[in-house]
Amino acid sequence: MKPTFGLCIYSTLAVRGEAAHSSEMTTQLLYGELYKVLSIDEKKEWIHIKMIKDNYEGWITYGQHNEVAPEYAERYIKEEHPVVTRLIYPIFDNQKTIHLSVGSTLPFHYEKCNSMQLKYAQLHSVMPSKNEDHPLSTAEKYMGVPYLWGGRSIFGIDCSGFAQTVMGAHGITLPRDAYQQAEIGTKVSFADAKPGDLAYFHNEKGRITHVGIISGEGKIIHSSHFVREDILNTKGIFSNREGKQTHELSHIMRISKKFI
Repeated sequence: MKPTFGLCIYSTLAVRGEAAHSSEMTTQLLYGELYKVLSIDEKKEWIHIKMIKDNYEGWITYGQHNEVAPEYAERYIKEEHPVVTRLIYPIFDNQKTIHLSVGSTLPFHYEKCNSMQLKYAQLHSVMPSKNEDHPLSTAEKYMGVPYLWGGRSIFGIDCSGFAQTVMGAHGITLPRDAYQQAEIGTKVSFADAKPGDLAYFHNEKGRITHVGIISGEGKIIHSSHFVREDILNTKGIFSNREGKQTHELSHIMRISKKFI
């Protein structure tokens, strides 16, 4: 029996830790992202899924499931797709407008565009592997976006979702959670850190709980209350807004690519 797949057709779609509306949102699907169906509950109210992008598992409601043919999924997985680079990108689907967040995927989008739509799409999307802009150019678009646990969009984002989505727009695939991301790349010293490196922070038990993108000498962009730029020193993050050290530095990682 062939596996079942689905495609997110909403601006964002909540993925929950358990099959209940009261369960916390652990991550989000963005428009155009593919997922594999692992199981469906007996009442056909919830679907257990695995996201193709990062293998993250969770639950979505049955009514929000949009099944796609196995042949579509097979082709989707093999090919690269453009991602949205504009802050908010409107598309028109079945006579309704969907406002996509930066970082959303446009699977096979160009095939369905007329010449005017194609020109517009090409102006505001890019193949991640060909994105030669520095990740900071994408990171800065999120400035002021509110913190949202499990969020991955311009409408609300958490720290690891911020790092994952920004770097993903530049052809760098990261796992979903900060403690997983903290193992990717090459460790560098504080003195050797460059803009675009990822800084990780731990709690009193030594567990990685936070991540941010180094933006320059002594500065970091991260999602804490909202996406903002704070001071980064050898101890961690110092917030001028709060007037104190807020996060304790664990280590800094560099992911090899020419812009870092």
